[in-house]
Amino acid sequence: MGSFAAAVDLAERLRPWALAGLSHLYLPEGLQEGVPDAMGAPVCAQPLPPQAAAPASALAPEARSATAQAAQHVDTPAPQWPAPWDALASRVRTPPRVIITYASLADDVAGKADPGRRKLFQTILAYLAWPQGTTLFWPVSFPTGTEPAGRFASDIFAEGVRHFGVKHVLCFGEGPARRARTLFPPEDKDVVVHALPEPEQLATLLPHELHQALAGVKALRVD
Repeated sequence: MGSFAAAVDLAERLRPWALAGLSHLYLPEGLQEGVPDAMGAPVCAQPLPPQAAAPASALAPEARSATAQAAQHVDTPAPQWPAPWDALASRVRTPPRVIITYASLADDVAGKADPGRRKLFQTILAYLAWPQGTTLFWPVSFPTGTEPAGRFASDIFAEGVRHFGVKHVLCFGEGPARRARTLFPPEDKDVVVHALPEPEQLATLLPHELHQALAGVKALRVD
């Protein structure tokens, strides 16, 4: 780690950037004279051009709020979830905007994945074309043969939705959709439950039919 006093040596024109958390500036012409940041790492002594500078304060208030809330959810320590939820939560790197669930998901993520369902959801995600990290597969039931040990899968499912601050829940199959609606009724404006056909039904559709079945989901604003 660098010297605690390193930031004191900054030029006055660079101090606001350092206080905002910026540690490095990259310029087309390359790095100029180096000065230390608060951690002792070199940063460029030349400020960014006005058109390239985009501090958080320049964002729209609603965009700042959504970004801050999503980051806060990911940074908050997750509850002590059992398998397979614990492994799924540990892989989250960016705030998910959508949770996907279906009746057999717990078995699929617990090492008993069905190749047909895996291929189906690869096709679905490719069609939706959302940025990586947008979706989180989150089971609404325990894997087959698992001892619940006093926990309810519905509670774990709801905890995940709340913890990650997810707005949209895609339920493939009437059973999962019914359970999700019990947890998040229509009057709950923070979470919207979307009921979709069973994976087994979608797997029989032709590509254009699958796209039609998912058209409403593709139209969602998840940014």
